[in-house]
Amino acid sequence: MDDKDSKFDQRKRSTPTSIFRKISGREELDRAKAKRYDPYYYESNASTLKLLIIILSLWSIISICLAIQDYRISYMLNEWNKQGITTLPPSSFDPKGLIDFAKNENLECVNINDLLSELGDCQNVMELHASFAAAQDISFLLFAFLVISLLGCIFVFGVFTHRASRNLLTLRSERQRFSPEMAVTWFFIPIMNLFKPWRVYIELFKGSDPSITAGEPNWHSKGMVPKIVHFWELSFLLIFVFNPLTISRIWFSIRKTIEDVSNAHSALIIADIMLAILGFLAMFLTTKLHIWQEKRKNLIGPILVTPPKPIDPISEILKDDKNL
Repeated sequence: MDDKDSKFDQRKRSTPTSIFRKISGREELDRAKAKRYDPYYYESNASTLKLLIIILSLWSIISICLAIQDYRISYMLNEWNKQGITTLPPSSFDPKGLIDFAKNENLECVNINDLLSELGDCQNVMELHASFAAAQDISFLLFAFLVISLLGCIFVFGVFTHRASRNLLTLRSERQRFSPEMAVTWFFIPIMNLFKPWRVYIELFKGSDPSITAGEPNWHSKGMVPKIVHFWELSFLLIFVFNPLTISRIWFSIRKTIEDVSNAHSALIIADIMLAILGFLAMFLTTKLHIWQEKRKNLIGPILVTPPKPIDPISEILKDDKNL
C-alpha cells in the first residue's frame, strides 16, 4: 500500500498542470513570493544576463532582417511604379481580385481560365502576385519571430530587473524607493511605463555605484548614472511613437496607391533599425549594471539581509494616534 501511495503521489506531482507551471515559471514565481521576506544574500545575475543577451541579440538580428526585407519590398514597389503599375495585387490567391487588378492596370486578363493557364498578360499578373505574396509572407514570418522574441525579452528582462532591485539591500543601499515587485510592475502600466522604468534604472545604478561608500545615506544623490540609461529611455520613447504598429495604423494608415505602400515600407526600415538599436542599448544597459553590482558586491562582501515587510497604513495611523 505504501508503494502504491508513493507512486500515486509522484503521478500527482507530475500532472500536466504542474509541468506547465514549471515551464512557464509560475512555480518559481510562487516560490519567490513565499520567500519574499526571508533573509537572503546577494544573488548574481550572471546566468540571467547571458540568457537575456542571447534573446536580445535574436531580437536585434530579426529587426535588422526586417529592415532588409522592408527595403527589398520598397525597392520592388518603386520598380513596379516606374513600369506604370499604380495598385497592388492581392497577397493571397484570389482569382477575382487578380482579374480586378489586371483590369485596373489595363492588362489583358479577363477570365479565370486564362489566369490559371497564365495566358497572355495573365502570366505577368501571376508573376506580380507571386512576388508580392512571397515578400509579404517573409515579412509576416519575421514579424512573428520578432513578437516571440519580444515575449522572451519581457520575461527575462523582468527577472533581471527584479533580482537587480533585490540586490540593492545586500549592497548596503537602503531605503530604495522602488520595491523589486514595483520595479517590474511599472513596465506594464500604460503611460507610467514611459518614464517609471527609466526612474527605476536610475535608482538601480545609483545604488550599485561601486564608488559610493557602503551604507552611504545619500546614495540617491551621490550615485552616478551612466549616459546609457538616458539613451535607452530616449530610444524607448521614440519607438513608442514610431514603431511598425503606429506606422501602419497612424502615420501611414491611408495606403491607396503603390507609392503610398512604398513610402510606408521606407518608414518601416527606420522603425526596424530603431528596434535593433533598442536591443543593443538594452544589452549594454544590463551588462553595465551587472558589472557595477558585481564590483560593489566584491568590495562589500557577502551580507545577509532581511527585506522590510510592507507597512500597514492603518497600523501606522493608529500608532501616530497613540503617540499623540
